[in-house]
Amino acid sequence: MRRERRLQVVEIIVVILLSILAPMIALWKVFFHVGYIYQRDSYPAFYLDSRQAALSYLNFPMIIDNVWMPLVFILYFNLISPVIAYWITYLLFPYAISVPSMYFSSRYFLNRYAKETKLWVKISVSSTIAFLYAITPTAYYFSHWSNYAAFYALLPALIAGTFYSLEKGGLSGAILLSLFASLTTTDPRGFVYTLFIILSILIYRHKLNDLKVFLYSIPFYLLLNSRLFVVLFYNFHSYSSISFTISNQQLWLNYFTFSLLDSLRGLSLFRPLVSYLSFGNPLLIYVMSFAFVETGILGYIFLKKKGSPANYFLALYLFLVFLVSSYVNVLGYNIMLNLTYPLLNFLAQTFVYSYLWLFLPTYLTEMILAPLFLLVSLVMAKILSKHYLIPLFILIVLSQFTFSSSMVISGDYLGNYNPVNPSPLLVNLAKFLENNTIGNVLVDAIVPSNWSTFIEVLPNVTSAFLVNTSSVGTILNEYGIQYVVTTVNDNYTLSIINSHKNVFTLVYNDSYFLVYKNNDFTYNINSPIFINFEYPKIPNTNSSLNVVPSYLMFDIPPKYIGGYFGNVTYAELLAMSAYKQGILPVKLNVKHLPYPNNFTDTINVNVYDEEILSEFPSISFISVSNTSFLNLGVKPGFYKVVLVYVSLPGGGVFGVTNGSYSLSVSTSSPNISIVFSYLGNISVSNSVKLFFIGNSLSYLIGVMFIPYNISIQNELNGNNISSYPYPQLGRAFGYPYNDNNVISFSIMINLITLLITVILFISLLYARTYFRKITLKIFHHN
Repeated sequence: MRRERRLQVVEIIVVILLSILAPMIALWKVFFHVGYIYQRDSYPAFYLDSRQAALSYLNFPMIIDNVWMPLVFILYFNLISPVIAYWITYLLFPYAISVPSMYFSSRYFLNRYAKETKLWVKISVSSTIAFLYAITPTAYYFSHWSNYAAFYALLPALIAGTFYSLEKGGLSGAILLSLFASLTTTDPRGFVYTLFIILSILIYRHKLNDLKVFLYSIPFYLLLNSRLFVVLFYNFHSYSSISFTISNQQLWLNYFTFSLLDSLRGLSLFRPLVSYLSFGNPLLIYVMSFAFVETGILGYIFLKKKGSPANYFLALYLFLVFLVSSYVNVLGYNIMLNLTYPLLNFLAQTFVYSYLWLFLPTYLTEMILAPLFLLVSLVMAKILSKHYLIPLFILIVLSQFTFSSSMVISGDYLGNYNPVNPSPLLVNLAKFLENNTIGNVLVDAIVPSNWSTFIEVLPNVTSAFLVNTSSVGTILNEYGIQYVVTTVNDNYTLSIINSHKNVFTLVYNDSYFLVYKNNDFTYNINSPIFINFEYPKIPNTNSSLNVVPSYLMFDIPPKYIGGYFGNVTYAELLAMSAYKQGILPVKLNVKHLPYPNNFTDTINVNVYDEEILSEFPSISFISVSNTSFLNLGVKPGFYKVVLVYVSLPGGGVFGVTNGSYSLSVSTSSPNISIVFSYLGNISVSNSVKLFFIGNSLSYLIGVMFIPYNISIQNELNGNNISSYPYPQLGRAFGYPYNDNNVISFSIMINLITLLITVILFISLLYARTYFRKITLKIFHHN
């Protein structure tokens, strides 16, 4: 007994040491550098105090990651600073957490299904596998997002925990299953993938008692994750919008880009971001990168098959690999696989499209390596048990380490991890704005280049122009701007501010940053909505009005449109008058395609898409790059046709045709701009088609078929609507949503249910409650 306890202590020490060593080795160059990391999207809100940071992690959409909760509580009670918490997270997820997760999962399966294996072999294999799992190229890639990294790290624990919970059975097994499932509920994908893993294990085991355990775990799981479901319920409008945006921008990435050989190694789409050919012999390193793949698949042949989880590991691994793979290259020929793409093509044309981002192959790769490494652990235990195969064991380990070596050698994930700390000047400025701002903030300042990314995440920063006009304060208010931030060395901005001293009041001065309050700022603007046809030029108004760019006109209910700004063309006035009278743009039945080879609303990552999205925030467009036709559902009649498009260099030709007569316009222009074009008149009797001629990317915003006899309204009357400051758009309409009460309520539910679950589990563990009798009746009834 004492010897077993000593060995347990030794194992725990080994796991702790490896958990510390893994992030130290993976990020050796920056391990002791406490700071914030630019994680492809932005820096975090560096100016929050501990309690504010804790609450921000509970807000939408950062509401799901359960493994964050201990850190959130520590932050809330001000036991550590936000920057220390942030530093801990990029070491924990996935590097440190992967070690105990994979180690104890491997040990569980070796204990359960390789009982004849010696203890030193089990410890050696489990520790080796755990360390290598923590530093794979896949681990590095997903480390940029803590929720993805946490799922990757904890997936082995979910697999082993599900097997253990189902074998334990009873109500205690159900509670355990809900706890393991809650660990990997790290984001919406984590929730879906957790359910997938559990269901796959249920199918593999196909036992009635397992199904009972699963069903009885559901109420406990819902209780443990009540915070998630309560907040999602109240924020579903935001969640749905984010979901659609992600699908719209990422679906095309997942077509025909996944090599089978990359998928086998867990690389898939992000293969270009994982460089392992920067040193040594590229061909040799490439061959060595398949060491675990070969060990798992070939070693499976020599394992006991009956009752072994190796069957499940191999089946899950191969299923996921082939599911995400697009093609395999054989002797220079690409053999297409695309098993999942016909289904994606079908679902993309249904309401499911908004949620396809949950199932995209980009993220399915999170699950590929865990079953492979667990399978390899069973094989390696077999190899290490034979003394004469120890050199083979060492070769396999060295080969897998070589696969990750370029990452490890870089010490900072090939330069992607660069912890920095903002200047105290930035921190103090940000805290002032955080504590005093209810509107938006315009930053027009000259700062060092390495400060710009921190400037972007200052509280309520919005994009607008500071125009030297007598109505400067009114115009800024139309963008919801309460404060203007500049620097003492920005003479141009200061000259504008100083020439309108009645509009601006200095409220903050630290001898570097200057903050001026806009005296014309009002939180709400109550007026009709006016269309700005000269965007990005700012209209000169005497009083604050609700103003939106022309490309957003079709997103505004017509009853609120009260006028326009700019020297409008006939096409612009015709389109607005018709829209005001209830004539909507034709609904285009476009495809959600991987690339715009015909009319599609998919957003492709290219220079024009990025520039358009940057210059025209919140724009929605239809793109096309090859000659294409699209049937339009237009009733018979005689119509005026207006096309709204984005002009750009080298653009193609858009037009409409009834079969015998066509109208068209070229979108080619030296500058990128929004254009309303009156094409002419056309008669529709049977059918009419939208067409595009060209071989370069072009962008359509809408097409209107306006009855010929409709009149143009020169004077428009619109209903008043209230707007409030909203950094992404300047202003938003309606009223801001306050979810503080929802968050407090959901946290309280979580704490109560977690306490009840812990008490219940402890009671079941010691068999001292009435639930023991319930368990026996439910699960052992003949």
